[in-house]
Amino acid sequence: MAGFSARTVKTIDSHTEGNPTRVIVDGVPVPPGTTLLEQREWLKKESDGLRRMINFEPRGSGLMCSVLILPPHSESADFSAIIMEQDEYVPMCGHCIIGTATTVVSEGMVEVAEPITTVRFDTPAGLVVCDVEVTNGNVGAVSFENVDSFLLHEKVAIDVPTFGEIIVDIAYGGDMYAFVDADALGLELSLNNDAQLIDAWLKIRAAVGEQIETIHPEDNDINRCYQVLFTSERKTTGDYKQTILVPPGTLDRSPCGTGASARVALLYSRGEIALNEPKRFEGPLGTFFIGQAVAAEERNGIKYIQPRITGRAYITGYHQFVLHPEDPIPEGYRVGPAPQKL
Repeated sequence: MAGFSARTVKTIDSHTEGNPTRVIVDGVPVPPGTTLLEQREWLKKESDGLRRMINFEPRGSGLMCSVLILPPHSESADFSAIIMEQDEYVPMCGHCIIGTATTVVSEGMVEVAEPITTVRFDTPAGLVVCDVEVTNGNVGAVSFENVDSFLLHEKVAIDVPTFGEIIVDIAYGGDMYAFVDADALGLELSLNNDAQLIDAWLKIRAAVGEQIETIHPEDNDINRCYQVLFTSERKTTGDYKQTILVPPGTLDRSPCGTGASARVALLYSRGEIALNEPKRFEGPLGTFFIGQAVAAEERNGIKYIQPRITGRAYITGYHQFVLHPEDPIPEGYRVGPAPQKL
């Protein structure tokens, strides 16, 4: 593994409303670079074996996300966070940031105050501020104010194999998302229906990449939409139901924090919710995030909102992973479709 020579990596694992996060706390030196983006780029080009070793089988799973916490780059942050998913080094991930905030507070890696401990993370998407509820030393819900989120394209028709013409919305909440009405396509948002959802996701994701330009109006480096968020009216615990598929092709178990942020922006832009109006966003397990718009501003014809997302994470394990010098598959392996180049 070029650039990655550590033989022991320590992590703390958690799940956020069902979706796993693995926080790397020791064993990985600080990557070279004067900015967080430079550090992320170095990892991607010179030490991507770390991501694969920690996330992929046999140490990880097809759903594992990991977070490398580093010293802060801005004066206002407590940590920097590089988020590593199955295929991508994503700018931001809601369930990961909730899991990471829960971890650093639970482990006393920041000064803990009751009833709220505030933790600030530099991320490639910008500064993310988390308020962590603490009662009698026990960590509860985490709320984070995400990056500026917005509706980029509304009701765009695209042609998708099998489905023909469908209508999508494109919104940003830390990642770009294509919003698709699952009910209109006859798709059930259930863990038991993953094969059909994965097939639809692959086709829709490719069609979006080919037919819609998705460039962040204030950051040209964010210029792809590789996430599809399916919506449904068949809710049970929430005001809105949603499911995303994550590369290489599995259902996010949580309601998705950045996806919920993007949906808050979409709903606010359409006038369907007001400022400071909390809504429950339900995932495939019936767990939910609470999302609301706490501030709004129009710039160059686009309505930006600052979303606030609330959810809980639960620590599941403390791990010390080793890399045997004779391991024939040191970077692990993955079962499933190869990554799509968008």
